[in-house]
Amino acid sequence: MTISARFFIPAAASATVSSLRAPLTAIGLACLLAACGGGGVTAPPTASGSGSGSTGTGSTGSGTTTTTSGTSGVVTTAAQTAKDLGSTIAAQTIPGVSPQVTQGLGDAVSGTSGTLTTLADAVSTGLGQTGSTANPVGTTVAGLGPVVTSTSGIVKGVSTAVGGLGMGNLAPLSPVTTPLTSVLDAAANTLQAGGGSLGTALSSAPVQQITQPLSTAITPIVATAGQVTQTVGTTSGLATPVSGALAQLGGALSSAGGMVGSATQNAIGSDVGTLIGSLGNTVTNAGGLVNPYGANGAAPIPGLITSLVGSTATPVLAGTGAAPNPLGPLTGVLASLGLGSNPLGSVNTLLGGTPLAGLTSIASGTPLGSLTSLTSITSLTSITSLTSITSGASGSSGSAASGALLSPVTTLVGDLTGTLGTATGSSSSGSGSGSGSATGGVSSLLGGLLAARK
Repeated sequence: MTISARFFIPAAASATVSSLRAPLTAIGLACLLAACGGGGVTAPPTASGSGSGSTGTGSTGSGTTTTTSGTSGVVTTAAQTAKDLGSTIAAQTIPGVSPQVTQGLGDAVSGTSGTLTTLADAVSTGLGQTGSTANPVGTTVAGLGPVVTSTSGIVKGVSTAVGGLGMGNLAPLSPVTTPLTSVLDAAANTLQAGGGSLGTALSSAPVQQITQPLSTAITPIVATAGQVTQTVGTTSGLATPVSGALAQLGGALSSAGGMVGSATQNAIGSDVGTLIGSLGNTVTNAGGLVNPYGANGAAPIPGLITSLVGSTATPVLAGTGAAPNPLGPLTGVLASLGLGSNPLGSVNTLLGGTPLAGLTSIASGTPLGSLTSLTSITSLTSITSLTSITSGASGSSGSAASGALLSPVTTLVGDLTGTLGTATGSSSSGSGSGSGSATGGVSSLLGGLLAARK
């Protein structure tokens, strides 16, 4: 009986397990899928304000890149130069030295690009927006946290380079480089975490209570200073000439920068050209200090700050466009007299469309054209008269047109000479002709006078 029980109990247990195998398998598979799916749904935690995310290059953790309109300034251009220089260093190799050394040095140099870009953004989005944001000083101060965070990339690159010095042929240095690498890694992590904590602290209410009064004090000063310089420029008439001269100088610098960038066949040379061009843009934007209608005319002083340091997302705003009509006050007075919304148009209509057309023609055309025409007509008339007289003296009929033109004159002269010829007893053939030749009468008169004298 005991043997039989011992024999049958395992069999029953085996049957029970077999019957539960399918449900247990399903449960296990479901747990496995749930465990795998959890890693795909929940994103891993990321440190706030990491070096790659705070560089202002638009790169995010997901690998996407966002493009925003910004301003090329001196600081942002220097940041791009540092980035390209770091890439160049990282691509180099040193014989007998691990490639990790040059890679780390390149990363350290490139890390300064993130620091410079973050600093430029902190200034341009803060002080560069004075008058457009409530607390520009607080915005710039709060941006110092990401600046500190971005320095962790520099330290991390140095750590990589030091670690490479203890590898390969330089392995005997590993007892020194290994602990130093650990210290540098710890410092990089501290800067990354400390920058986030600093940014949070600088954005807190107690700090805002300090920065807000400063912003409230400087905002009207900055706005008033810009308005004063622009008012002086417009009232003195120097706004357009000065801003135009600055625009020409800035354009020349921009052109020179383009030539430098195209002449060099490497990224660093191109960055130098971009730097010269950004200086040209800053010179052009300086014209907004006197001209509210040109480049950087909307907010001259904050815009000049943004133009100088640069920004990845903040543009420099231009002025309102065309300058107002200088005859605006006169137009208003005439409109108040009941001449309509376009009183000067009514005056033009009253005076015959374009009242200054004659003056314009004289000034822009040939001012002595009328006198020249008169002179030319007189000359032609004189020549025609002489021709007619000569042809009459020689017995020729002359031209019909010239005779028709001078027929009244020749008739009168003919009558007079005929009368004179009769008085002197001359039997001139032209005396009886009312339309005879003028020279014929004169000849008869002279003949009679000579005969009487003899």
